[in-house]
Amino acid sequence: MEFIDKVRNKPSVQKIMKFFPAIAFLGGFGWDSITLGMSIDDSDLWFLLAYYTGALILVILLSARLEHPEGWTKERLAAAAAAQPVRPAAKSTAKTDSKAEAKVETKVETKVEPPAEIKAEAPKPATAAKAAPSGKLGKAAEMAAGVAANAAGVAANAAGVAAKATANAAANAAGATARAAANAAGKLADKVGYESTAIPQNAIVVEHHFLDREWSPVWKDRFTWALQFFFGGMFSALVVCYFKSSGSIASFILVILLAILLVGNEFLKKHYESFGLNLALFCLLGTMFMNFTIPHVVHSIGFGWFFLSTLLSFGICTAIWKISRRSKGVLIAPALISILLVVAYLMNWVPPVPLVLKQHMACQNFDKATYTCDMDEPTFLQKIGLGTPTVHKQEGNEVYFLASVYAPAKLKAEIEYRWYYEDPTTEKFKLTDKISSGRMVINGGRETGFRSFSRKKNAPPGKYRVEIAYKNGAVIGAGAFEVFDATPEDTFVRDTLQ
Repeated sequence: MEFIDKVRNKPSVQKIMKFFPAIAFLGGFGWDSITLGMSIDDSDLWFLLAYYTGALILVILLSARLEHPEGWTKERLAAAAAAQPVRPAAKSTAKTDSKAEAKVETKVETKVEPPAEIKAEAPKPATAAKAAPSGKLGKAAEMAAGVAANAAGVAANAAGVAAKATANAAANAAGATARAAANAAGKLADKVGYESTAIPQNAIVVEHHFLDREWSPVWKDRFTWALQFFFGGMFSALVVCYFKSSGSIASFILVILLAILLVGNEFLKKHYESFGLNLALFCLLGTMFMNFTIPHVVHSIGFGWFFLSTLLSFGICTAIWKISRRSKGVLIAPALISILLVVAYLMNWVPPVPLVLKQHMACQNFDKATYTCDMDEPTFLQKIGLGTPTVHKQEGNEVYFLASVYAPAKLKAEIEYRWYYEDPTTEKFKLTDKISSGRMVINGGRETGFRSFSRKKNAPPGKYRVEIAYKNGAVIGAGAFEVFDATPEDTFVRDTLQ
């Protein structure tokens, strides 16, 4: 990590990093646009699962906080106690050594008391005759006692000096040891993420758990950067997948929301320190991800599977909340998001992923065996998608609408065709026919899509719009065209639905 930090702090790298979010955004979104939606491989799902798992881990890590600022674990108390100032301990040691010095001096003075007794001793009566000659000896004894007393005093002073030197050395050694312990304790406190080693007066011992900590600014920066990366990867892939499955304005609203969050993700890095925001976005992404992934596993789509996706995503968010030991308030946003998504699905506002409309065409004289039919020769604008296709219907012919819908292998889903006709008087489209049958059950796995068709007899001239939708569900895609009565000058081309 130190090597990475050094590289990131270089001026040249700092300049490049300013453009990194835009480069990563455009590159990732472009790659997803090319690869995803055309066909989904197992590797794509594994990549999405890796993004989701990485985001899950980082949301848990960023939920860490000091649950009780006044509550300390036993380990933290031990580290903080060792990091306290060392002067009180040095004074205590000096006092102890002074007492030892006093004891030494007392013992020395006791030893010089016998000469004083000799000096005060009176001659015995039985030896009175010898008193005179022994007077000189008494003076000599007194002198010897004085010399002995002076020697004892010198020895006591020397002992006192030695004791003080020993006390000072012991105090210095104790101070150095305490300072080393304080430095080690400070490093330990920084390593485990505590911002302070000062023990408050109301400190209480609490049960230790991994997320009862404050991450250092360096680690917060690393975590938020990684979370931004994983969220960005998921937003990019989901925008592409849901866009390709979106066939109506209503379902396109959700795609627009995901696109806004995709762009906003490039500016939300600092805000990802907020656990509430992380949990809300994780719930949204989790539901969208599972709604896209589960059909690949169970080979089916429908409200039941979407509800399971929503429930599973919210359940994981609830588990994260329990681990984080936060207040219940952080679950309000995930709960509201889950409820709104279920309502949106019931209103057919959620695109029916992973179904994708690959191709569609309006024509006449359809051959079911080869899926070929006669189309009006397209103009230049129609070829580039800027003109509305036309069908110059010959008398007695039926108008056909052909479509191919992609679905993952083994997935089965029933679709329906919804025909709309524009009323010439009101210029508004009205639903005229809703066509579905047993032959319109998609069998996934064909890269170019499952082919099906519907037809309309006696189609009057005018503008039409045909929607291909999941039966009784959201629209997968739609095509518009205009019907005219044929003239001899009209030219047709034979085309095939791939």
